[in-house]
Amino acid sequence: MSRIKELRASFDKKLDALEHQALALEAQLTQTKDQAMQRLEQRKQQLRDLLKQVQADVQTSKEMAEQAKTEVQGRLDHLQVQLALGKADARDTFEEQRTKILKALNEFESVADQKLKGAGFESGRIWEDLVGRTSSLEAEFEALKGRFEHEKAKQQGMLESKKQELLTELVLFKDQLKAKRGVVQAKADVFETDMRQGLDQIKAGFRRLFE
Repeated sequence: MSRIKELRASFDKKLDALEHQALALEAQLTQTKDQAMQRLEQRKQQLRDLLKQVQADVQTSKEMAEQAKTEVQGRLDHLQVQLALGKADARDTFEEQRTKILKALNEFESVADQKLKGAGFESGRIWEDLVGRTSSLEAEFEALKGRFEHEKAKQQGMLESKKQELLTELVLFKDQLKAKRGVVQAKADVFETDMRQGLDQIKAGFRRLFE
C-alpha cells in the first residue's frame, strides 16, 4: 500500500475526513451559496500553497533523478492549473471543474507517491499535509455538489425548523467525534463505521431539504 493510501486508511485520518464532511455540511446550512463557494476557493488555495512547497522541494532535491523531477513537475503544473481556475457558479461548470481537479489530484498523487524522494517526503510531513488538505477540499466539493444537484428542485427557502434540526444533529455528531478520538484501536473500525452511518443520515436529511 502506498504512503498516501496508508495515511488515508489510518484511524485518525478517517476521523478527520468525517469531521471535514460534517463541517462542510454545516457551512451549507449556515452560509449563503456565495459564502460556500468562497469557502471552496479557500480550500483550493490552501492546497495550492502546499503544492508550491512541494514544487520547491522537488527542484532542490538531490535524491531525485531529472526524469522523475520532470514527470512530477508535469503533474504538479497540471494540477495547479486546474486549482487556479476561477469560481464555477453554474452547475455544469462546477461539476466539470470538480471532475477535472479530482482527476488531476489523483494523477499527481499516483506519480508523487512513487517518485518523490527527499527529507520532507520521507518523513511523511508532506503526505500528512497533502492528505489533510485534499480531504478538506473533497468534503467541500461533495457538500456543494449536493447543493447544486438539488437547488433547481426547490426554489423556495429551506424550512428553518428542519435546518436547525440538522444543525443540532451535526453539533452532536462533532461532539461524539471529538470524544471518541481516543478510542482504542481494537474498536476503531466499528466506531468509524458507526460515525460514517450517522453522517450519512445527516447527509440524507440535507438532500431532502431541496426535494
